[in-house]
Amino acid sequence: MNTSAAQTAPTTAPSPDHLLDIALTAARAAADYIRSLDREGLAREYKTSSHDIVTEHDRASEEIIVAELRRLLPTCRIVGEEGGERPADAPHAGEADSAEQVVSFYVDPIDGTSNFAAGLPLFCISIGVTVGDELVAGVIDAPILGQVFTAADGPAMLNGRELRPRATNGAPDALVLSGFPGQRTWAEFPEHAARVQPQLEDGLSAIRHLGSAAIELAYVAAGWADATFLASINAWDIAAGFHILNRAGGSVRTWPGRGEKGLPDFLNPAYVACTGQERLDLVDGVFEELQALRDADL
Repeated sequence: MNTSAAQTAPTTAPSPDHLLDIALTAARAAADYIRSLDREGLAREYKTSSHDIVTEHDRASEEIIVAELRRLLPTCRIVGEEGGERPADAPHAGEADSAEQVVSFYVDPIDGTSNFAAGLPLFCISIGVTVGDELVAGVIDAPILGQVFTAADGPAMLNGRELRPRATNGAPDALVLSGFPGQRTWAEFPEHAARVQPQLEDGLSAIRHLGSAAIELAYVAAGWADATFLASINAWDIAAGFHILNRAGGSVRTWPGRGEKGLPDFLNPAYVACTGQERLDLVDGVFEELQALRDADL
């Protein structure tokens, strides 16, 4: 019996625009839930330390997102901060069935939980979308601030308005958003942290720490700051932000830390992201030094 061309033709993943619509729908559902909450006196739990907290609403927000993603694309793979990896289901007829075509959603249901739990509005829902290992879409929704950053394969947008690229200011005029060195780098290489912190403070115009890696990336994409950088991060924190920043004309350099080399940028733990193609050599140099220390310590 002959097999029809429709049955034998290779399947493809949905378009980036369609995947963005799916991520937007899921993010909006979680944002509606978060806006409905009374955030006075929220109970918190500690994951690894007092610097790493979680609330029941992080988990509830992730479950809302997962339910929407699975409703709209049942075969998708989901990697969430709270629930870990939920593998892709077996594909249905006409849906992607190869490793190169697997759609993954990297989900941070509330990025900036400490801000959220304290009553500050600087937190967001972050959903990055990949096909295989390639980032194709991203959503960062700050529900209390009313800011929704998006990108697929067109320009990056803020509330439907295109983000225009601009040049990165030189270090003496650069405002950067970062908590680096931070607790982890101080614990890992205290001498390095003690040496580079004053270098950065003296060499850059201003350093501000917003408490949400995703929001910091979005604000750099918008041109409101010149750069953002961290040394120990997870894919769900940065996948959406990296894609939005790249589509806005920015640039990202990453380093593998102690992990596997050659991975896609969003799977690396250390990064320096700039609003334009121009780089801040001072900051890149600090991260080169940190990577050399990590390599020597393996």
